[in-house]
Amino acid sequence: MLTTQQLRQVAARSGARDISNVEIDVILTHLLQLFHERGLTEHLAFKGGTMLRKMIFGPRGRLSTDLDFTRRTNLALDDLMLLLLDALGRPYHGLDFRFDRNRDWYLTEDSCSANPVCSHADNPRGVKIKLQISIRETPVMPVLAQAQVQQDYFQLLPFAPTDIPCLALEEVIAEKVRAASQRSKIRDLHDLSELAGRPFNRNLVRSLAVLKLWNSGGPGLDFDTFRQSIEGGADYDVGDLRNLLRKDQTPELPTMIRRVVDGFQFLGMLSEPERALTTDRVLRLRAEAQALQQVVTRRE
Repeated sequence: MLTTQQLRQVAARSGARDISNVEIDVILTHLLQLFHERGLTEHLAFKGGTMLRKMIFGPRGRLSTDLDFTRRTNLALDDLMLLLLDALGRPYHGLDFRFDRNRDWYLTEDSCSANPVCSHADNPRGVKIKLQISIRETPVMPVLAQAQVQQDYFQLLPFAPTDIPCLALEEVIAEKVRAASQRSKIRDLHDLSELAGRPFNRNLVRSLAVLKLWNSGGPGLDFDTFRQSIEGGADYDVGDLRNLLRKDQTPELPTMIRRVVDGFQFLGMLSEPERALTTDRVLRLRAEAQALQQVVTRRE
């Protein structure tokens, strides 16, 4: 693990707002490497906000303190939990792991989670990191190993950061669309705003978002509802987001909202098969969903 002096130097060079942000990012890099070495990533697909920072945005992406994965093999949930706890059962390159409470690791019907405190010589109190593996749904698109975007501190590590199996970018974006359709969080808004101007397959994202919202059993994809959720986030905390960005980044709420609303209008251009699934609240159209999924996998 990097020393406090090294963390300070990296923070100064990178323009990080706080040394603790650099520390967390370095810890997450160690955890990804650890999970690779212990065989966990053979069963997982990396996703979520940290995946976007590590694999897509790089240092200018917002900090995320979670590692989120989807199971991509048939390994039982209990066995995944055991693999995760075993990986965290011994020190790793100067990091120690502990659980302060019994409920800091647990199983549910569709996930296993652990919230280890990650400590090192210069920070014995440690930092709590949230780890979650979901089995709610399997990846729709092929999972491919992706290289981590180069970071300033990589040269200081005792290992070369490995490629990590990830959900396809379009599938990650579709999950962000699902999340933003069901809740109003400024972190989702920021991620979608950063993604809006990037090249990706819009039709593929829309179909995947339709499938993911259908599979969740709630209201289907509706651009007007999505837009209202984006525009009406009464609890957006710009200060919280600012703390997760670099010093030279100043988030502007109206700009982010406009970029997302304008950049994701393609969500309203539903095909007939997609439109049918958006109104199927009781999941009767399973054959239609399977047919759309087959179309999606041919579009890659």
